[in-house]
Amino acid sequence: MVGVAAVGCGGEAEPEEGAPVVEMSAPTVQIRPMLDNVDANSRLVAVLRGPGQIGYLAPRSRRLSGEIVTTFRIQNVSTSPLAGFKVNEFWYDDNGDTLTGGTYRMKRPLLEDEVIEVTLRVPRNSRATRSNYEFSHQGGVIEATEFEEMAEPTAIVEDGVLTEVEAEEEEAQ
Repeated sequence: MVGVAAVGCGGEAEPEEGAPVVEMSAPTVQIRPMLDNVDANSRLVAVLRGPGQIGYLAPRSRRLSGEIVTTFRIQNVSTSPLAGFKVNEFWYDDNGDTLTGGTYRMKRPLLEDEVIEVTLRVPRNSRATRSNYEFSHQGGVIEATEFEEMAEPTAIVEDGVLTEVEAEEEEAQ
């Protein structure tokens, strides 16, 4: 007994007679109109890719009405701005189990030598005994070094107006 099998690949099934045939084509994108719409006052910066470096002061945690509020200063000591700078805080009990945590993320790049004040808020838990912090940015990991002292947070001035540094705060559980 002899068996014959045929396998085909790479082709498509023939369309049925009378079925509509749809032609597909790649969309054309023109960059010039997009560039013309960029605000002349916009300041684009090249950001760091790969490991970044920051310095920070020891975090200060305090309990305020149902929350643990942690604040500390951070300075970018990298050679370039850090895009998507993020701080994750985790609180643990005596057994090492994670209880709660919080996240801080900057909406704009953390510029070279810029100093910011970070505030993290997490729900208060009576079993929380210690915390841990993880730093990261869009282009990679962060090497963090604790400093003894640091300058005051950097003020951002745009169009002659002092602007507060805003960040997203998220709660992780």
